Amino acid sequence: MKNSWAFILGISIIIAFSIFGWSFIHSRQVQQTVRVVGYGTREFESNIVKWSVSFSERVPLNGTREGYITMANKLEEFQKLWKQTGINSSEFKVFPVNVNREYGQNGHIGYTLDQRVYIVSNEIEKVEQLAIDPKLFVQSGLTFDNSTMEFFSSEIEEIKKQLLGDATKNAFERAEEIVLPTNMKVDKLISARAGVFQITEPYSTEVAGYGIHNTSSPRKNIKVTVSAEFTLK
Repeated sequence: MKNSWAFILGISIIIAFSIFGWSFIHSRQVQQTVRVVGYGTREFESNIVKWSVSFSERVPLNGTREGYITMANKLEEFQKLWKQTGINSSEFKVFPVNVNREYGQNGHIGYTLDQRVYIVSNEIEKVEQLAIDPKLFVQSGLTFDNSTMEFFSSEIEEIKKQLLGDATKNAFERAEEIVLPTNMKVDKLISARAGVFQITEPYSTEVAGYGIHNTSSPRKNIKVTVSAEFTLK
């Protein structure tokens, strides 16, 4: 009986070590993978425009009161003329008047008062035409020191998600091309890392390590890369 228990114990130890050895060897086997960089790009049109303008008034040392009155009249005139355009705006932001000292050869000679206004609208073509040809304001004696337009898309986050899918699909296709001469096939995605988005005007080669978001053009090109690793079978 004693010998039987010893025999069973010996067989159990052998089996246990065999299983452990197989598991150890299997875990040490190098899994074959392929790493590729996928690329996604598309063009899209902005559907939001932000038009920023500023106007100013120069006054002598004792003319700040009159300057504020003039600036108030300019703002009132601008708001009246804007209503005449009939352009819908989702936001009409007026900033406080800034007062800056002016100096000449004899020291402090007066002040410059300036004020900034911006309008956000989805009527891009109308706002763009008004900014390019501001005769409506000029004919009323209102001129701008600065006039800039910025273009945005309310769908940018959805576009980004779709583009990441495109870049990942492109990575898979590239991996298939790499292993095509072999007898292996691309299997599972085990890791993926997205690069930064490059949003530029069309036909631009500009890139930056921290990403780009160009707002100067209503038509844009967005690009992104995805570094992916796939197992092979």
